Amino acid sequence: VYEDSQPGTLNDFLGAMSEDDVRPEALRRFELMVEEVARHAEEAKKNAGEAETSARNAGISASQAEESAANADTSAGEASESARQAAESAAAAKQSEEASSSSASAAAQKA
Repeated sequence: VYEDSQPGTLNDFLGAMSEDDVRPEALRRFELMVEEVARHAEEAKKNAGEAETSARNAGISASQAEESAANADTSAGEASESARQAAESAAAAKQSEEASSSSASAAAQKA
């Protein structure tokens, strides 16, 4: 084809691959790798945001659990106090009943 061309047929010349023929495939693969890396980076960014949200929610839940525990402790104290007062009231009612019965017996004996 050219004076300085390698010997052979025109088909050999046209079919022979050179470095320039291979390069577009390499560039295409490189572009695919870049797209994949960008996709993974975006996914990692999304996952990091979700992890941050989960951590924030876990902190809120822990705070609420602590508050609930404090409320339960307060309720337990109030229930204990209420039980003590109920026991005192029952004892006072029994004493009143005994005093009433004693008064009724005394009144019956006088009559």
